[in-house]
Amino acid sequence: MSDALAAIKLLVFASSESVGQEIAEACRGADEITPQCFITTDLTRAVDVSRDREPQGGLIELTGDVQSDRQAIHELRAVAPEMVLVGVHAAEGEPNSVSSAEIVELVRQGVTDFLRRPIPGRDLRQLFERLRPGAKTQRRGVGSCVAFVSNKGGVGKSTLAVNTAVSLAARYPDEVLLIDASLQMGVCAAMLNLEPKTTLLDAFEQRQRLDETLIRQLALPHESGLLLLAAPTDPVAASDIDDQSMTRLLNLSRRTFRYVVVDTFPLFDQIVMTVLDIVSRAFVVLDNVVPTVLSAVQLLKLLDDLQYPEQRTSVVINRFQRITGNPGVEDVARSLRMPIDHVIPYSRRAIAAANAGQPFALDFVRFSRLHRAMRDLVETVDDPALLPVVETNAK
Repeated sequence: MSDALAAIKLLVFASSESVGQEIAEACRGADEITPQCFITTDLTRAVDVSRDREPQGGLIELTGDVQSDRQAIHELRAVAPEMVLVGVHAAEGEPNSVSSAEIVELVRQGVTDFLRRPIPGRDLRQLFERLRPGAKTQRRGVGSCVAFVSNKGGVGKSTLAVNTAVSLAARYPDEVLLIDASLQMGVCAAMLNLEPKTTLLDAFEQRQRLDETLIRQLALPHESGLLLLAAPTDPVAASDIDDQSMTRLLNLSRRTFRYVVVDTFPLFDQIVMTVLDIVSRAFVVLDNVVPTVLSAVQLLKLLDDLQYPEQRTSVVINRFQRITGNPGVEDVARSLRMPIDHVIPYSRRAIAAANAGQPFALDFVRFSRLHRAMRDLVETVDDPALLPVVETNAK
């Protein structure tokens, strides 16, 4: 899936919850891909969302108070200079309407467009076309971020995450970051035969000064060319890591690396939800045994209930075996009511490689079914449509 199909992230800053919901509902009904709307009536919270969530656009309700509106625009522009700011105002003659003089003043402050309530869907669709990743208005290069998720352990999710990152690093050395966000039971370091001296916990503790340089310093280099931000070695301390810190880490990582691959904990918690908010593709991993398939059905239903875009979800059957009693690919697809995007065959080679701390992707075997299937998965991630926008300097 290209970034052009990814949900747009929007800040909605309004004077009241009801107005915020009105604006958000108009946005959600205007596009085939439901935008992610972060609604707030508090300026401090709006600043935090702009910095940590990195929305492409901000819809700001204008109050008619020039000083108040100017202050809000100034603070949002300071933390998110790339965000497109749009003023939303009442019709002329209504309470809190905005004068032409204020509109001129706010344009000088950085507001690029103005929409009148109730906002027509046509105007929102035109705005969304400008905000979509890859549009000509995008000025900053951002890498692609993918995650491997499951609500059941033991399906080889971490194996796929590690080998995907290794395969990408063979193509783009030093441009791939693997993040082990399985905070309580991360195994990526062991699968890479690395002993982490720094982990995600260090990134959390340094969150106030975290930047692109510090992320590279905290990440562990691997012989394949990837860098790893390992899971904390202390599961108790790991519980301090919150979703806001994870959001900031992921967004900084996307600005630092060409590809970011995230392994997750096999439990649908707040950290996993945060990861899913940010990634351009989530690989749901299962194997073809009935209990795991039933768990995957529940996970996909939960994602649907949360209105997570199906276009950003891929289903992977890992360790596939044709054994009497095990459901086949078509059986699994019928149960999930979704197509199966990738089938990775069972291989003793993969298990032995994981136990030895040597990813099987390091030892490519041309005619291996395992390696062919893995190559197809990596090609999905390394889609030219998902490549980051190249930053150019204006002359």
